[in-house]
Amino acid sequence: MANQEPIFGHGKICYVEIPALDIAQAISFYQSVFGWEIRSDEQGNANFDDGTGGVSGIWYKVNEPVTTMGMRVSIMVDDAQKTLKDIVAAGGTVVEPFDADSGIPIARFADPSGNVWTIYQHGG
Repeated sequence: MANQEPIFGHGKICYVEIPALDIAQAISFYQSVFGWEIRSDEQGNANFDDGTGGVSGIWYKVNEPVTTMGMRVSIMVDDAQKTLKDIVAAGGTVVEPFDADSGIPIARFADPSGNVWTIYQHGG
């Protein structure tokens, strides 16, 4: 995925701060499953770009697993079933499986630090 310039606009989600027990593990997980591009700054922080110019963010260190669900953020994918297999192979867990017959093209997963995300299979 080639890095693209960010898309700007009022109200757009533009930056996400993700808690991580192990930042190196988080980098490996999101790179292997979603192909996110990683940048490091002078302070040693690990930042990411989603590769579409849509969203960037940073991981921050936490000492306890995330145990309560807060805001839900969706990541668009081409193939939900394949992505769920990639998630499990990279150390994540399926929280809510994809059900193609439900009419709602989503599934939920937890990353290795316990953050719950939604994947959305785009029909186009």
